[in-house]
Amino acid sequence: MSAESTPSSSKLPRRRNGKEQACEPCRKAKIACDHNTPVCGRCRRRKSSNCVYLDAPMTKKRDSIVIPRASSVAVEQPQSSVSVPQRSTTSSSVSSVTPASSTSIRSPTNALASVRSGGFFGPTNFSAIFQENRENLGNVPIQISNDSDPYTPSFESVQSQTFLMLTETECCRGCESPRVALGMKVLRAIPDQHTFEFLLHWYFEKPHEAAFHKPMVMACAASLQKTFGRQLKEPRSTKDLEYISSILCKNGAVAAPDELNSYDAYVEAFSGMNLRWETIGMIFACLTAALLSIPERDGFYCTQVESRRNRKHFAMEMKDCVQACITLSNYMDLINMQMVALLFSNLMLQTLLGGDTSLVAWRQIGDLCSASTALGLHRELEVGRPHSFGLERRRLLFTLVFNLDKRMSMLVGRPPSLSHRYCRYTLPLDLSDEEMVNEDDFQKAVSELDENGWNTKGEIYPTTIVRAINTICVVVNEILELSLGDFEQCTNDRIKSLQSSLSEKYLSIPNFVRWDSSLLRSTETRNDNKFWRRLIFHLEYLGDVLLLERLANKQGMTDGQTMIDSAREMLDLVVLVWVQRDRFDEHHHAYDWILMCWGVPAAGVLCVQLLNQMKAPLNPQFLNLNLPRSEIVQNLSLLIGFLDWVRPAAGNYQLCGRMRQIIKQILDRILNPTPVSSQESAAQAQAQVLNSNQNQNQNFDLTGMEFDPAVFETGGFDELDNLDWLNSVDWSRGPWIDLGVQDGAAPK
Repeated sequence: MSAESTPSSSKLPRRRNGKEQACEPCRKAKIACDHNTPVCGRCRRRKSSNCVYLDAPMTKKRDSIVIPRASSVAVEQPQSSVSVPQRSTTSSSVSSVTPASSTSIRSPTNALASVRSGGFFGPTNFSAIFQENRENLGNVPIQISNDSDPYTPSFESVQSQTFLMLTETECCRGCESPRVALGMKVLRAIPDQHTFEFLLHWYFEKPHEAAFHKPMVMACAASLQKTFGRQLKEPRSTKDLEYISSILCKNGAVAAPDELNSYDAYVEAFSGMNLRWETIGMIFACLTAALLSIPERDGFYCTQVESRRNRKHFAMEMKDCVQACITLSNYMDLINMQMVALLFSNLMLQTLLGGDTSLVAWRQIGDLCSASTALGLHRELEVGRPHSFGLERRRLLFTLVFNLDKRMSMLVGRPPSLSHRYCRYTLPLDLSDEEMVNEDDFQKAVSELDENGWNTKGEIYPTTIVRAINTICVVVNEILELSLGDFEQCTNDRIKSLQSSLSEKYLSIPNFVRWDSSLLRSTETRNDNKFWRRLIFHLEYLGDVLLLERLANKQGMTDGQTMIDSAREMLDLVVLVWVQRDRFDEHHHAYDWILMCWGVPAAGVLCVQLLNQMKAPLNPQFLNLNLPRSEIVQNLSLLIGFLDWVRPAAGNYQLCGRMRQIIKQILDRILNPTPVSSQESAAQAQAQVLNSNQNQNQNFDLTGMEFDPAVFETGGFDELDNLDWLNSVDWSRGPWIDLGVQDGAAPK
């Protein structure tokens, strides 16, 4: 080989993996290049004159993109894009942007395909069982970070448009404050009166979280229409919107009253001419919750215009207005109970639209807990105060915050923001929203409660489930300390103590709140709400039990049977939600949350146990476990269908897709194992089983057992393959066959 054709490694560019770069003809043809210079061997043989080596052949030139100055402001929700008109700029190096154009702020380069979020996930997160057994699962790639595509709504988003980001062109002429201009954008987004009333009545009729008092929401919404109905009538003028926004900003500059004991005083302080941005945010939050509970293909969306025909677009627009109301309320650095309720509802909506594992949601739970402690909700000093509407709302609100803090901490495996060791609070009374409106009805309902504060009617109100969950959340706080803290302090005695405490707390809850399997046979539609609430509470309890069982199994305290039983029961209930999904249309938006919290952890435990039994079938550690393979495989198959059913608009859609792939791959390995190389392996395995039985002196007495040689004659099993018996079935009598009836006997 001549000196001209010898490779010169020092001069050739290298790829990121350190290997030498191929010439362009070889790279495009996807064949091996010998890297000879100045012309490689292949190009010399083909007499090609295009043999060149490029440093980065796959890199495309990026167009210059103007980064507006407002992009330095923190954006609360990375999925939303904000269209902000820019002022014209004159520079030799930066292209000018006219006021008529708009720049979509997605990322510093505006060219990223997705936004990755997630952060650290601890040992209690929903996919921890898969990560801990990665090697046993065949090193299946597990990614639990939430890669969400940038969401580009067709409307002009106001969620992140703080007054600092508003430009002069966006402020109305003569408008003194950018806050008023932002408030005008929020008010303009209020739906028309017909849609407004329909969504509020839908919210009132359907079950939702208890952050807001439903009669108060309806009263404040009616007050808004009564006080400013003329200004909000379509078409809305800029002057009228500025008038309303100015009043709201003026009211927000004054702190709300602290002591509001009665329902009427509470409504009066936040409605009429005392209307505040917290009230407007509460109304927008209820509208968003109503939209999410309406099915995507409901005819309601056909009555809307433009982007509001799409449920997620409509819900995102309303959710953006909630965030804008929070921004306007926080301007004066004031805090009140209505603001804490708004923060709670905003966080719940964020998890539904953006996912439970997003960093935005995790930051918002920190803000919510900080606002609660700043208001002193965690410290009830005056014990024995007379019951009142304001006191019960205060207790209910902090109980909700405490419960949510523990559940989000368990879901992602990070330390909670609140600890029961620094909180002193009382559970709210088990009352309905309607019983708290009138003072006489309120006092009468209080007198009818039992000594522990539970209602004696057997009804399940939103407050009932909040009380029940908080009863076991105190133990959950200690479970999180054990799971997320120093593992050396995780002793057998402490695990047993927590298991006993959790069981006692659960049994202390009234029977009408705990799960009852007889509800599965109930056909009354009026019991659907009660069925749903009891089911969710039982899943909460089973999730805590499973976490403790996993800790006990790691410590070697159990053989894993109780852990398997808990996982089986939990998976059964999750699959039940999927099988009876038409029964709970208004809860479809929460199905991805159910899968992440309880479906995936239960499936992970059962998948690992099935793989262990498949890999070591003769291991006594797995041989004695009661692991019904058929039942588990059927439920895992249904779970895969459940995960695949989750809509793309769901916040956890991508996570559900990844978990579906993982469980599907594991199920394929279980159902399609590596074939045995020869029949000798089976014979050896059978011999080992016989030897182990003999060693354990497991001798069976065959005396008295009748042997029928006719069974083993040729054709003895033909009747099993003959399906002519199906012709004798009377299919008109229904799908069920009484297999207990003997041949020739009359049915009972």
